[in-house]
Amino acid sequence: MIPALLTTFLWSYCVIATRRSINQLGENQANFARITLAAVSLGLMAHLFGLGLGGGGFLFFFLSGVVGFGFGDIGLFYALPRLGSRLTLLMTQCLAAPIAGVTEWAWMGTRLSITQILAIAVILIGIIIALAPGKLKHSGMRNFAIGIGFGLVAAFGQGWGGVLSRKAYMDAFAAGNWTEVNSVLESVIMGATSGYQRLIGGVLVIGSFYFLSLVVRSLRTAPRHPHDKESRGKKFYFVFLTAASGPILGITCFQWAMATTPSAIVQSIVAMTPLVVMPMSWFLEGDRPGKRAIIGSVISVVGVLLLAL
Repeated sequence: MIPALLTTFLWSYCVIATRRSINQLGENQANFARITLAAVSLGLMAHLFGLGLGGGGFLFFFLSGVVGFGFGDIGLFYALPRLGSRLTLLMTQCLAAPIAGVTEWAWMGTRLSITQILAIAVILIGIIIALAPGKLKHSGMRNFAIGIGFGLVAAFGQGWGGVLSRKAYMDAFAAGNWTEVNSVLESVIMGATSGYQRLIGGVLVIGSFYFLSLVVRSLRTAPRHPHDKESRGKKFYFVFLTAASGPILGITCFQWAMATTPSAIVQSIVAMTPLVVMPMSWFLEGDRPGKRAIIGSVISVVGVLLLAL
């Protein structure tokens, strides 16, 4: 529960930093810059203190990165400007939990109790109440449909990426290199190592897509005025914040949670990310949440408490 909640708060701030970084650099460059910085940072930790590329689960961690970080994050970055942050996060976070739960049940036989299923349902209902837009705003049906498609890619990427991480941990535990019960420091190192192995797959996909976009004009993305005029130092600052709160510290806590908790439960807790973003946006950006958002937040918190019990 604790590492999943830490992931939620870290990824919530990451959304705010990512929005600024996309405005400064454009979707493709912002995505590639932050995941490269994260891979280097976690790689140093993994090779200096962890198992590097070892541990027994590399293949599935790599595939998890290809699916989750690679295709999932590309879908997320492309859905945001077409659907807006609220609808994109609603699709991604709410769909990832049931996708992960059904997939893990069908593939690995992981079963959830009635209470856990009820708690997950309460969390997701609260998110839907809080985030479902009263009126969809989009420029043309075709653009909206494309955004929905990318949102589905992001949701399946996150859900399946989490399940592949669970499978990787099962192989690592069977090999005897890691255990499910560790000290906090050991868990952090384990999360950093597995996160690094995932990021390798993500860098491969995102890097290939970025360099392809330099050649194919239709895939290019541009920064937004006036943020494109900001200094290089400020642009790097937000790339650093995005990487630190997302694929560095955030993914370390996420992998720590995945090592000991079924993916459906972890994904449901992390699905509160859009709700946690609300008070942060209110404080940092002056975006005050409405009554429905507050009611939905309370319902989701009740679900988390039920899940914890």
